[in-house]
Amino acid sequence: MEEKESLCEYQGNRFALEKQGGWYSRRISYVVKNITVMNTRLQLPDFCGEIPVESWHMHGGGTFPMVKELFIPSSVTDISIDNGFFPALEKVEVEAGHSQFSTDGKMLFSADGRELLYSFAAGNQEKAVVPREVRKILRHAFAGAVCSEIIFENPDISAERDAFENSNWMKLQGDYSIVGNMFFRMNRPADSLTVPDGIRRFHESAFWRAVPGRIDTPVMPSRSNMEDLGGRRGYRQCRELNLRSPGAKIDLRLLRSWQGLQAVHIAEGHVKYCSADGVVFSKDGKVLEFYPQNKAEIRYYIPDGVVKIGRMAFQEQNYLEEVAMPDSVTTVGMGAFFRCGALKKVHFSGNIRVIPDASVYQNGGVFEECGRLCEVTLPQKLQYLGSYAFCRSGLKKVSLNGKLRQMGEYALAAEGLRTVSLPSSLERMGKGALLYAEKLDACQGTAKGLVAAVNAVPPGLADKSGNVEWTRCMVRAYRKRGDRTEDFLIPGSVKRNAAYHLDMAWNGEEIDYTEYDACFDQVLDPEERLELAVMGILRTKGQEDSAYVTYMRHSAMKIASNLVETGKEEAFLAFLQEGYLSDAALEKLLKITNQKNMTICSAYILKYRKGNGARGQRRFAL
Repeated sequence: MEEKESLCEYQGNRFALEKQGGWYSRRISYVVKNITVMNTRLQLPDFCGEIPVESWHMHGGGTFPMVKELFIPSSVTDISIDNGFFPALEKVEVEAGHSQFSTDGKMLFSADGRELLYSFAAGNQEKAVVPREVRKILRHAFAGAVCSEIIFENPDISAERDAFENSNWMKLQGDYSIVGNMFFRMNRPADSLTVPDGIRRFHESAFWRAVPGRIDTPVMPSRSNMEDLGGRRGYRQCRELNLRSPGAKIDLRLLRSWQGLQAVHIAEGHVKYCSADGVVFSKDGKVLEFYPQNKAEIRYYIPDGVVKIGRMAFQEQNYLEEVAMPDSVTTVGMGAFFRCGALKKVHFSGNIRVIPDASVYQNGGVFEECGRLCEVTLPQKLQYLGSYAFCRSGLKKVSLNGKLRQMGEYALAAEGLRTVSLPSSLERMGKGALLYAEKLDACQGTAKGLVAAVNAVPPGLADKSGNVEWTRCMVRAYRKRGDRTEDFLIPGSVKRNAAYHLDMAWNGEEIDYTEYDACFDQVLDPEERLELAVMGILRTKGQEDSAYVTYMRHSAMKIASNLVETGKEEAFLAFLQEGYLSDAALEKLLKITNQKNMTICSAYILKYRKGNGARGQRRFAL
């Protein structure tokens, strides 16, 4: 079997080499795994026999204090070692024309000089200077270095998170470390952190080790800092942000992702925003842009003069129970109160005409998932209630205004909302708008799309999803003129391919009972079929071709009992006159009505039996 490890003596030093490559690669080379140093100059071998030495991988195992000079040949193109191996190193050399590395005699750089790989000899001195050409300091570049001062000639330089681990420079930095114009690391916990002027950015790991309770800074922390400031790593949460520079760039999306934030203070004269009581507004104060998630007040009265509540302004606020809007507010942004879990009461401005839709690509109904919001009265001038507005909220009662014209998809899809009175001004409704409603009052000729507003799949499911039960809903349909009302049952068990009959029946100026009755045979639940038949008795009186005739003949006793139990006297008399009941059935019904002291129904039965016997009419058997 071929040996994978070899010993090679070269330029007075001994190298332990390991062969890499094999069946998966035709190219075979050596990697340096260990070194026995025997003189002050360490020159890596370029070949061992005919096989090239291409890599140098060494970690741990002590240092090499004897080495003062290091030479890297052009064959070695991959180095991964500990920066502190050579505490006495004074000089670094790289073979001319090297494809991967370059040096200034002290440090090791990438070939183009833009990346600092190892500080080497420079790290052994009191002061190290990182040249202006360097754009990035790589991981472990100064690890273990003894220099107490590092000068960064390029202020915009970046550094990987472990670039200075266990270095003397890092230990001497105090509460925080600065690299160029970058806040690199907060080194120890503090109640308050004041970031120096001149800082233009934060390193992604700036708050990995410690988080302040309050931060005063000329610039906003970066996106990668938000979770750390919110306590992701088990540290405290940063509760307060003070942006003291009038030109600071403020990203509201980042503020919304900052868990635990209680207040934001913005420098006076900021180019775009202002703040009051820890809340962010537009510069002119007309738009409320951001209300901190953890601001621990249960009531908030939006200042008079605010015209708009911005998009996601109160998103996921944890404490707010009551919000009052002044009449100056005319616009509410998408998802303004999305997932406000404590919100119980909203006092709307009387001048709001539109509550906007949720985004097409994400959730974000204005009051979506406000689980403790149980009752609302919509603004008097509201004309459009947007999609998902109160979806999955705790709503149990809603007062709709008399000027509402349209309602978007799943707008009132709240499980607790079972009874709703729709205004006659309502023209159109979106799918699932009243997904869980069981009783409705609605005006005939209005609320187009009512059936689909009730009979829909839950949000997030495809329309063809199987095993999804529809909601049974009884609509008390009234006319625009007069006091007459009619019951319009939307069965929960109707087959989906027949639901269009219900939709067509409702969407006209008056209920089209021809279309309505066409879905009778497609209703699967026996109780709902019975209810539809009972409702149809008066409408179909004397119609031999009615969709209900066959069903009435076979279920006559059941229908009659239901009419008696529910006290529908007029319908009961009409059903008696159809002649579907046998003498035995009439006798049984008479006993029931007598036992329950239902004298009017008993009188109907006796009168019918007398008249039926006198005329000798044909009796239908049950």
